[in-house]
This record gives sequence, C-alpha cells and structure tokens, in this order.
Amino acid sequence: MTYFRCSDNLKAAMGFSDILSIVSSDIEEVENELEANIQSPIPLVCEISKYLLGSGGKRLRPAVLLLSCGACGRLEGKERIYAAAALELIHTATLLHDDVVDEAKLRRGNPSSNIVWGNKATVLVGDFMLARALGLIQSCGDLELIKAVTDAAAKLAEGQVLEVMNANNMLEITEEVCFGIIENKTASLLESCGSVGAILASVEDSLKHSVGQYGFNIGVAFQLTDDALDYSSTEQEFGKGVGQDLIEGKMTLPLFYSIQAATSSEKAKINEILAGEEVFSEEELSFIRDIVLRYKGVQITNDMAESFVDKAKDSISSLPDSGYKKSLDSLAEYIVERRT
Repeated sequence: MTYFRCSDNLKAAMGFSDILSIVSSDIEEVENELEANIQSPIPLVCEISKYLLGSGGKRLRPAVLLLSCGACGRLEGKERIYAAAALELIHTATLLHDDVVDEAKLRRGNPSSNIVWGNKATVLVGDFMLARALGLIQSCGDLELIKAVTDAAAKLAEGQVLEVMNANNMLEITEEVCFGIIENKTASLLESCGSVGAILASVEDSLKHSVGQYGFNIGVAFQLTDDALDYSSTEQEFGKGVGQDLIEGKMTLPLFYSIQAATSSEKAKINEILAGEEVFSEEELSFIRDIVLRYKGVQITNDMAESFVDKAKDSISSLPDSGYKKSLDSLAEYIVERRT
C-alpha cells in the first residue's frame, strides 16, 4: 500500500517511501486501527470517514510519532499504534471542520465532504472522530500522554478560532497573527506527535522537549510551504484550489511580505481590492498573484520554511545515530521539497 506520493522534483536522493520504510509495517497497523475506529452502526458515519481517510492523506503525523518513538529507543508496543491513529483522527476531524468553516470545494483533489454530504453531517462526523481519538489515547493509560494530546487539540482549536476572527479582515493582519495561526493550527499537533513518541519511549524530559520541538518546527515549515504552494502550484498538483487562501479571505505570509515590499500605488490598489467585495474578480486575483510573484513572496516564505527545517534537525542532534533519526532528518527535508 502506498501512503505517500513522492514529488517529481524531490531534490533528496531518498524518495518518500524510502524515508518511511523503517516504519512501513507500523503505518500499516495504524491504517488497520483507523479502519477499526471509524466503524459505526450508522452507515453515513463510516462512509464520510472513509471518504477523507482514504483520499490520499500523507499520514505525516503518525509517521512523526513512530519515527520519534523509534529514535528515542522504543520499537514495539501497541500504544504507539493507538496514539498514532488517535493523532491522525484528530487531524482528519479538523480537516472536516475546516472545510465547513471555509466553505471549501475541494480536499485532496476531490469534492470536499461538506459539498458531498452537507455541513451538518460533516461536522458531526468530525466530532465522532474526535471522540474515537480520545478513546484511543485513554487506552494507552498514560496521563502525561493524554495531557500532551489534549493540550495540542486545544491549541489547534484556538488556531482555528484565531483564523476565523481574522478572516475577511486581511488589511489588519500582522506577521505575528500569521505565525500565531500557523503555530497553533498546524505546528501544535505535530509537536504533540514528537512529544508523544518520546513520552512512549520513557526518555528524560529534556529529550521529550527536544523531540517535541522537532515536530513543532517541521509543522511551521510544512504550513509555510503550503502557503507558498497556494500561490505557486497548480490545482492538479496541490489537490485544492490554488489561491484558495486569498479567496477565503486569509492573509498568509507570501502575500504579507509582498505587500510590505510593494510601491505606494500598488499597496493602495491591493488595499482597495482586499477591502472591496467578498468575491474577487479574476482580474483582481491576477493582480495580487502578480504582486506576490514580483516581490518574491513565495521565495521569501520558502526560505523561511528552510530555516525551520534547520531548526528541526538541530533540535534532534543529540539523539543517538540510528535509521529512525536519519529518517526524521530526511522527512524534515522532504517537507519543503514537496509539491503537494
């Protein structure tokens, strides 16, 4: 079974499936656990769950947890599988909720669940997944682990609220707010994946923190790359509408940095567009994309993502050399080299 799609322009010699080969059998167990935990006597619950879980997700969060756990010295135990499945269910539930909030049309190249089944069913199945995830975490029987996951889930929700608060108010967004959304909405859950892997391996607190920081930093890098791809990729590559962040009224860093560098007249026109009608014309969208291209907003954002990858690799430099550590390093590099 193929869990990840390797980018055609991947610079690293190691392909993505090679990066995960050391935990491939564990990821297969996670897939089985996911399948078991979306079963329900209500057919629609399972149908919606399968639709998103089976649509080509990268399983990045289980991979980070399993690799972190292995790098810290624990290679066996069902708790690793339960925790990895729980974090993927939390992530998937937030995607369902996100699509409803954003009124998204596409997810992973397919019509989003809210388009197929409507908002009510989509939100409720997201709630079902969160409940299943908490059950899996509870079954691990470790209060420290439960706290790490629930704290991350709370931060994730805070990030979503922060994004909603600032939607369609793009002119007032600051760099600090942009990073606050990234850190809470994306990085917090990946930080939890690293921390949970280390907790399950029963290492010292300083190492738990270091591995958590690895997850946090690749989480920031992942989202920065996503934000850059929103302005530079194609819909076929990206699996969702390109320029969707702008259409949904979200200020992301490629546009933010480009506006800072623009001329006074360009800024005035951008402000007029962003303060105008809720629906942008194609001419307006093209103007803003041209500004992002002209002032290298994508390149600046990608360069920043690279710096967070360097931080991620530095944070686990004290781990003993192993195939798991090598895979964590390679995974960090892949984060910024992907096209999907």
